[in-house]
Amino acid sequence: MVVHLNIQVKNYTSYFFHLFPFLFLLFIGCGPARNNEAFKKLSTEEQNKYQKYIIQGRDLYKANCASCHQADGKGLKKLIPPLASSDFLRKNQIESVHLIKNGASESITVNGISYQPTMPAHAHLSNLEIAEIMTYINNSWGNEFGFVDGKKVKKYLK
Repeated sequence: MVVHLNIQVKNYTSYFFHLFPFLFLLFIGCGPARNNEAFKKLSTEEQNKYQKYIIQGRDLYKANCASCHQADGKGLKKLIPPLASSDFLRKNQIESVHLIKNGASESITVNGISYQPTMPAHAHLSNLEIAEIMTYINNSWGNEFGFVDGKKVKKYLK
């Protein structure tokens, strides 16, 4: 009976390993990366990098940002500004990078609403991780603000 149970577990493991590449490709094909104009303008090499940034950025966003800005990027009413359809994010890419790295305590206006956030610094994040988060939020929830790579983040933080 134990042998039979081990066979069952191995079969499920086998199914997982056969299905995972398909599910991964399905996510890439249907995810935010391929559906916007910024993606279409990139070279094939840049598109591959962009897709990786979207996936990593999503995970980093969930771990570092979603508790305040929410999974849907809509923020918390008048307490936490939205990232979804954010005019501030669209117009202030350099400042947005600084906000992620260094936090914020000054008032900002997003979509005509003034926010007085206390955003913690994320000094533990590398330039690459900030680039991945920026690429994810720049291209999620209807945003089409483009690709940010680690070199841009390094330049922006100088």
